[in-house]
This record gives sequence, structure tokens and C-alpha cells, in this order.
Amino acid sequence: MKMSIELKYSWRMLVKKPIFTFLTVMIVAIGLGLTVYSYSLLASLVFKPLYMYGDQKIVALEGAFDHNHLFRRSVDPYHVNLATKKSAIFQEHGFYGETTTILSGGSGKYAALQAAKKVNATYTSQNAFSLAGVQPMLGRAFSDGDTAEGAEPVVILSHKIWRNYFNSDPEVINQPVSMDATQGRIIGVMPEGFSFPEIAEVWRPLSDNLINPTEASYTRLFTYARLSPGVSVDDAQVALDAFNKELATTIDEKFKYRIRPNGDYLLVQPFKHASITQYYNVFVALFIVVFLILLLACINVSNLLLSRVNERIKEVAIRLALGIPRKKLVLQMLWESIFICTLGGLLALLFAGYGVELTNQMFDDTFAVNNEKPFWWHINIDLEAIGILCLSIILMVLITGLYPAYKALGSDFNAVIRDGTRGALSKKAAFKGKVLVVSEIVLSCVVLVVATILLSTGYSASQADYGVETDSRITAQIQLSSDKYPIRRGTEFELADRRAKGEVFSRIQAQIKQQPNVLGVSLMSELPGRGGGTSYFEIEGRAAEVYNENPYSNNEVVGDKPWEALGMQLIQGRDFDHRDNEPEAFNYIINESIANTFFPDGDAIGKRVRRVGRGYTDDQWWTIIGVVSDTFHGSTMRSSSASYNTYASNQKLGFGRLYAAIHYTGSEAAMVATLNKSVTDVDPEAGVYHVQSYDDLIAQPMLLLLSVSKIFLFCGIIAAILAASGIYAMASNNILQRTQEIGVRRAVGAPDSKIMSMFFKQATWQLVIGLILGVALANTLVSYMSNTLVVNQQSYIIGIIGVPLLIITMVVLATYIPIKQILKLEPSDALHYD
Repeated sequence: MKMSIELKYSWRMLVKKPIFTFLTVMIVAIGLGLTVYSYSLLASLVFKPLYMYGDQKIVALEGAFDHNHLFRRSVDPYHVNLATKKSAIFQEHGFYGETTTILSGGSGKYAALQAAKKVNATYTSQNAFSLAGVQPMLGRAFSDGDTAEGAEPVVILSHKIWRNYFNSDPEVINQPVSMDATQGRIIGVMPEGFSFPEIAEVWRPLSDNLINPTEASYTRLFTYARLSPGVSVDDAQVALDAFNKELATTIDEKFKYRIRPNGDYLLVQPFKHASITQYYNVFVALFIVVFLILLLACINVSNLLLSRVNERIKEVAIRLALGIPRKKLVLQMLWESIFICTLGGLLALLFAGYGVELTNQMFDDTFAVNNEKPFWWHINIDLEAIGILCLSIILMVLITGLYPAYKALGSDFNAVIRDGTRGALSKKAAFKGKVLVVSEIVLSCVVLVVATILLSTGYSASQADYGVETDSRITAQIQLSSDKYPIRRGTEFELADRRAKGEVFSRIQAQIKQQPNVLGVSLMSELPGRGGGTSYFEIEGRAAEVYNENPYSNNEVVGDKPWEALGMQLIQGRDFDHRDNEPEAFNYIINESIANTFFPDGDAIGKRVRRVGRGYTDDQWWTIIGVVSDTFHGSTMRSSSASYNTYASNQKLGFGRLYAAIHYTGSEAAMVATLNKSVTDVDPEAGVYHVQSYDDLIAQPMLLLLSVSKIFLFCGIIAAILAASGIYAMASNNILQRTQEIGVRRAVGAPDSKIMSMFFKQATWQLVIGLILGVALANTLVSYMSNTLVVNQQSYIIGIIGVPLLIITMVVLATYIPIKQILKLEPSDALHYD
């Protein structure tokens, strides 16, 4: 009975102040909601290991991430097999490579089913399905016969491809199908949702001679593995470090470039981490930011409850004087905190669930064009997240309930009853108040600076000028069948094979260009706004002492007259033509920045350059034949890839996949239809995919970063609200508790300006300390993220200068408004203010 009375009393006290109750509940809900959401996000994408089947983690074994070119490094299977034999750190391992396959109905049952479709194909070791613990729902997995040299091509379909492309036909097994213009056979269909190792839509087997070579070769693949029982990721890396060190002394000279300058080669890491290395630091920064927001929420709720206690402190003193046990008063204050935190926790679960739903949709939209979303990138709020929510509620109850109760019951109640509630603060209480205000400033500064810089950087990169025209232009990838147009490398036929491939692209380009709604066509290995791969080049007669002191450039392969559709111009020299296809011709076109920087006298034409790197130098010199206007590669506008560009002719190099940029008139839908028909007319088995506007192409690499930036923006808005309310509440509360002190000072003749100056001096020191700590911590976080993105100077200035100015404004208002209100009182009224 007594418990129900206490509950009713606590509930009535909350209902009596609805605005206060709503505010505190929402602060709790937002803080806890962001915590649950961020944990669910990071657990799914990063922190929770990939187990698939069994209790041993699946890890990735590959080279160090190339932060300059922004891609993962695959490794030689020979070295992986050698390392696993020597160290026994893996229970099982296998290899895979990801590419695309042009899938069509072939000559059998599905010949007229649909047009050729580009799908994400994974070539994998035979053990991929057994290691994952998942077998085909129809048909069978790969067998020894499928991986032997000269075996019949076979394919296993994902459930999605089986459903969407083959109409869920249960008799699909053993039916013929065309893969890259080669006839093969379907042997299996995987269960729904299975895409291991990452983004597979179909699986094809790697041959035995690729995954079990007898010597090192230029073959490079990615590796999945299960650690041996009792072996951690750190243990495995220690063993691999020893292997790397030994290999560095025995590896063939032509492969020494694989050993990085710091000695790294084979590295092991959690499988999920490997797939998001480029974004890992951003996700960790997000986790830190959300944790800081939770601290802000705890401080604010605790301060609000403390302010409420201060308002009721005379009531508490009278009840104690009447003999009410202290334990009972503590419980009543705790019940208020329990009500607030529990209700806030329930709302937090709803907020987190809504955020998870929006994020899943965001991921689907981000990867809609290329279908390259890793299969585990689907977030759910699991039992662990709910457990964290419950634990957080308990901790918040303790933090926000016990401290205000302790504060209230530790007061001198005789003085409170005699003098009222507004007296001079003790030195200890004043110090605690200052620490809380400084904490608010530090936390809010860190969150707001990081959120502002990240959002501004992502937006600037998506809106950057890449030196090309993008209006009324669509882009697409065009891929030729590697089986139909093979390149016999290292033979006398290699040059002819490359020419044949280049000629097909020339015919495709000509066919598109002659259509009435086409104004221009450009073909490039990567279009401006994409890519970012660089290598060092040596100018003949100007060799640097070491390779990395030479300049570096982004390198692209281009089709015929690729400049017009992009709005680029040939400034000097000539364009590529038939002369560049001769066996002895190795020619480059460079951009204006290279010409102006290294050939300021305008004599670039005829000069020669060659590629250099750590451990190798290309013996072939390339002659500069032309200069074109500048464009910028690299979605983050990295200086390493934005300044210098070189171009080589695809007629010479014969790439099998190029980007097309088409300047058109009329509707985009009509242009897409024209593109597809033009390519089919030249080669029905060529694939056209990733069709989108040029603006969308540029934005594509930034979509994930921009999506995360939106999360940061939301965090920043929440932090700004929490900071503004928290700083104001704390500063105001500290000032109001000194009302009587202010009255005394005015009564003895202190001018209002001096009193105002006293409080602003205190606020200034709090600001200085808080902003110094906050900017320093924020700068550390931004530096931590710099491996993922390049922070442009404008974004940095906005964050480092703009955010502190905002916080200064908050503190000034939080100090000025309450002091002004007190100074309006007569000194006698201030002495008796309650």
C-alpha cells in the first residue's frame, strides 16, 4: 500500500510539471535511442564477427588497404597456402575473386527468356559453401570435377537471380545458360539471402591450378578463412608478421613490390572490417559521437532533475523536519527518475526501430545501381541492443536519480527553512557547477565540430566541379565478354587480341554517335569524378633519386576522340589515331596541369615518360603527343589524383570494360533505349549496365558517406539542442542559486556592471577551457577519419571556427539572460527571493 502511495505521489509531481516531464523524457529517449541505433548499426556492419556456421570467426586474409587508390589488395594464393602450412593458424581457408558476368539464356530452354543481364559473379574455391555451412536448396555444390582443367563451365545461381531471371523454375538444374558468351550449365540454386562471400549473385568455380599453384605468380585473389580453435586475430597476425619478414628475404625480385615499405604483406582482419576498411574510421567516430551525446543527455537530465530538486528543497526540508525518513524521500526522488528513464527508454526503442528502417532503405538506395551491398548490411535491433538499452536505463536512473537525491539531502535544512532556497553557493557546489558547464561545452563542441566537418566535406565533394559538363549526359559501363574476346597474354597474338577488343569499342562508339538524339560520346576506363588510382611517372632525363620523389598521375584508357562529350578540349598536339596502334607506338596524352608544371616552355609534345614504382621500373617509354584540358578524378577530390592525368588509347591496350558518357537531346529514357539498341546492334553479347545520369555517377561513391553524414547531421542537431538547453539550464541554475549573494552585493553598493562582469569573467574561463579541450578532441577525431576522406579546408574552417562561435553565443545568452532578470529585482527582494 505504501509503495502505491509513493508511486502515485511521484506520478502526480511529474504530471504537475508537464513541460519539464516532456523535456526530460525526450532527452532520455533521444540519447538512448541514438545509443541503441548506433550499436545496432555498428554491430551489424563492423563489430559483430561474421560466423555464418559454427563458432569460429570468418576472417579475411589480404594485402594492406591501398589508401591512395582506395581499394583492397588481393594476394597470391601461393603465398597464402605457404603461410597456412607453416603457421597452422587457420582451420580452413579458400579463395575468391569478384567480377561481373553477362548472363543470358543460351541455346536451351531459356534462349528467349530475357535479354543479356549483367550480374555480380564470384569465382570461388570449391569449399565456399561447406565453410559457410550452407548448401544449395536445389541441385548441388561444386565438386572436384568442376575445378579441373578443361572442365565444363558450371554456375550456381542465387535465389534472387533464380526468382527474377528464371521465374523460379524448379527444373532449372542442368539447363544450359550462356555466361560471357560461353555455354555452361546450371548446377545449383542457393537459399534466399545467401550471397557469401559478399555480393555474389552467381558463383563459378576457381580452377585447381589457380588456387594451388606450385610457385609464385601474378595471380591475385582474396581469401576467406576460419581461425583454428584458440587462435585470435591478433595471434594470427603475429604469425603472419613472422612469415612476412621471412618472405621479404626470399621472394623473387619481380614480386618484391608486394611487400610494403613497413614490411606488411599478408594481413588478417575480421571479414566485415575488411569490406569497409575505407569507412571504418568514420563508423568508429560515429560510435564515439553517439556515446558523447549519451553523456550529454545524462548530464542534462541530471541537471534538470537537480534543478527540480532545488525548487522543492524547502518542501524536502519541511518534510524532514516533520520526521519523514530520508530513505523514503530518496525513493520518491528515484521513482521520478525511474518513470522518466523507463518511458524515455520505450520511446528510444521506437526511435531506434524507425532509424533502423530508414537506414536499411538508405543502404538499398545507395547500392541500387550496382547491387554491391554486402549481404550482412541489413540492420536489426537484436537482443544485445535491447540488453544495452535496459542496462543504459538502469545507469541513467542511478546517475540522474541518486545524485540529485544526494544533493538535496546533503543540504543544511535548518538554513533552508530559515533563509529560503536561494543562497550563496558553497565553494564545492560552485566548483561542481563549473565542471558540469565545462563538460557540456567540451562534449557539444566535439559532436558539433565533427558533424559539421563531415557533412560539409561530403556535400562539397558531391557538388564539386570536376572539370566536365554533366547536364543532359548519361553514363553506363559497357563490358565485352572475356571469353568471346580473349587476350593471349605473353604471346605473339597479344597485340592483335587487344586491337580486336579496341576495335569493337570503336564500332560501338560510332554506332551510338550516329543516332539522331546523340551529340557526343566519350569512352574512358574511369570518367572524371570517379576513380582516383595513381602511379609515379619519370620524365626522361629528370629521374628522381628514389621512385616516390617522382610526380604521380591518374591514368586512364580512352576511346576515340573522348573529349567532346565531356566538354574537354584538345589544347596542344594531336588526338589518338591509327598511328598509335602500331606495335612500336606507345603514346600518351597529358592534361594541362602536367604540361604547365613540368613543361612550362610549352615543349611537352615529343617528350617521353615511363612508369616507376617501388621495386620496378617500366622499360617502355611513352611519348607525349597531345595536351588536353584539366579534369579531376577521385570522388573525394584527393590531391594525389586530382592534379595530374594521363591518357592512353584503348585501341592499343584493349580494355574489356569502359565507361561511356553520352551527351544527348530529348528524354533520358529515350537515350537509354538508344544506348542499349546501339550496343546490341554491334555485339548482342556485350553488357550495358550501371546506367545513370552523370550527376548520379559522381554522387554514387559519396552516397554512403553522405548517408553517414546525414546521421552525423542528426546527431549534430540533437547535440546542438542538448548543448543549448544544457548550457543554459546549468548556467542559469548556478546564477539563480546565487540570487541572495547578488542581492547582498548590490545592497552594499556594488554596481550592476561589476556584478555582470564577475559572471561573464567566470563564463569566459569556462568557455576557454571547454573550447580548447573540445576543439582538441574534435581535431583528433577528424584526423582519425582522414584516412577515409580528405577534409577540404573550407569544411575544416566552418567546423573549427563556426561551431565555437555558436557555443560562445550559447554561453553568453545563458549568462546574460538570468543575470539580467535578477538585476531587475530590488536588492531587498533578491535577499528574500525564493
